[in-house]
Amino acid sequence: MRAQVRTAVVTGAASGIGLALSDRLAREGASVLMTDVDGASLEGRVAELAASGADVSGFVADLTDPAAVQRLAETAFARLGTVDVLCNNAGVVGPVGRPVWEVPPERLRAVMEVNHWAHLYVARAFLPRLLAEGRPAHLVHTASMSAFVVGAASAGYAMSKHADVALARSLRADLAGTPVRVSVLCPGRVDTPLVRGLVAPASATGETVISADEVAEAVWDALGTERFYIFTNADTRRRLRRELDDVWRQVAAPTTSPEEKLWRATRARPATTPTDGPTPENWSP
Repeated sequence: MRAQVRTAVVTGAASGIGLALSDRLAREGASVLMTDVDGASLEGRVAELAASGADVSGFVADLTDPAAVQRLAETAFARLGTVDVLCNNAGVVGPVGRPVWEVPPERLRAVMEVNHWAHLYVARAFLPRLLAEGRPAHLVHTASMSAFVVGAASAGYAMSKHADVALARSLRADLAGTPVRVSVLCPGRVDTPLVRGLVAPASATGETVISADEVAEAVWDALGTERFYIFTNADTRRRLRRELDDVWRQVAAPTTSPEEKLWRATRARPATTPTDGPTPENWSP
């Protein structure tokens, strides 16, 4: 399908991975509609790419607003005629460096709004139109390795990325048998303004750093293929292996481990102790 990529929409396009994706698609001859909530930055990036000969235009939108997302979809099909590639890329890091019980709920909610709900709104706005056209198209969700490997003090980001991978997997199942493909982009640490200078444990970020252009190249290579997961960093295999080995150890462990027996023994109450609740015989933690 890559030879047929004539049009694309990229969200979160004013910087980082979104900007690199816009540039990569435009260099292959696609007409690209770039959207971002930061109007001033978006205008500057559109002007820079256009000056180099790229066929790009901008649309300012807050993607956490479903009505704004609907206007984006209407604008995209009006300007481009159709959409071959949709990069659902907008995202924020949110609060890091503090355990989840110390982070105000409204800040966690804000991360979920951008990283998950906005992606859902975009999918809901574009997919019915794409399906009605019956043409090949490719939807790429930007998630993260944090959807698989969770470190300390980054709960908001990890929760949102887990949710977005679940959304992408659900869409893949729902779109089976249609011309619309779905992929989920899961980079490790990328050198972008979003994370530049960010101090976070290696357990959350990994040990390698790549450029946004390298990420865009990996996405370009996956377009038009059946590849669902798009991984980018050299330490991906090692990080995934640690997580999956941990899962397998739990699956292979005895149903009741010695630790569980000790826990039950510690929590058991004397038979003579009055209680209004469950008795030691029928209570389990």
